[in-house]
Parts: sequence; C-alpha cells; structure tokens
Amino acid sequence: MGGIFCDLTKAFDCVDHDILIPKIEKYGIIGKGKEELIQSYINGRYQRVLIDNKTNHNAAVSNWAMIKHGVPQGSVLGPTLFLLYINDLPAVINKKAIPVLLPLIQA
Repeated sequence: MGGIFCDLTKAFDCVDHDILIPKIEKYGIIGKGKEELIQSYINGRYQRVLIDNKTNHNAAVSNWAMIKHGVPQGSVLGPTLFLLYINDLPAVINKKAIPVLLPLIQA
C-alpha cells in the first residue's frame, strides 16, 4: 500500500489567502467578522529580508513585498486560521486512503 506524505514544517507560511477566505465563509464567518477581523488580519501585510554579513559588518535589505500567503505565527488566531485551511483535507483524499497525521521526527 502506498502513501502520500505531506511535510508541514513551513505550513503556516503556505496558507493561500485566496483559498482561506472562501473556506472561512463556508464555516459561517461572514460580514464584519470576516471583513474587519480576518481579512484585515491577513491582508495588507508586508515583509522584507535583512541579510547581515557579520564578516565585514555590512547588511543588505530587500525591498518590501506584500505577503500573499501565510498566517502570522506566534499569534492566537494563526493556528485557528491554519486549521480552518486544512480542515477539509480528509474529505478530499481518495476514499481508499486513510489520513493519518504524524509529527515530523527529526534526526
């Protein structure tokens, strides 16, 4: 029997906002709850990368880029949004498969 393995190491970074919003609506979060709380929480965020060269004490900074994927980590709402994002995963897996969620064991 074969299997499909999903590495969820960077899972919070992979949440697609365009997929998440309709899923949130499916669970009944609509109106102000969706627009003012959820969408304002994930939309309009920017990030940039700082590369610190410790050898010659130079730092390079990328341009700001809008975040189109991911939910904020280290927040109360982040894990909830991620769970809403993957909650229908067992339903879309082939009926012959048995979904099993296991923690990643690192050597």
